[in-house]
Amino acid sequence: METNVQNKELLPKKYKIQECIENLKRNEYRIIIKAIPSIIGKGATTFYNYRDILIDDKEDIPFKIVRKLEILFGLESGGLETKKTDGNHYSQIVEQHRKR
Repeated sequence: METNVQNKELLPKKYKIQECIENLKRNEYRIIIKAIPSIIGKGATTFYNYRDILIDDKEDIPFKIVRKLEILFGLESGGLETKKTDGNHYSQIVEQHRKR
């Protein structure tokens, strides 16, 4: 069973939360780890679960919380994502619909 836990730690995460935290100095790390739950308005366990979400999991973090974490770590919008979200602009969809 320990092997599964270790393997999960090696799998790619959906968000770079742990990476951002690991880049902090030791004294900053301790302060921020204690402060984040109150900043995002969730409990510590929920925060720990958020940073363990794997890239292919259906589970997700609400946008507002992701944005708060991006601001906290000095990232631009979308900077916390490991895998960028793709999509078409609405004008492309309208154009494709007109061609039918």
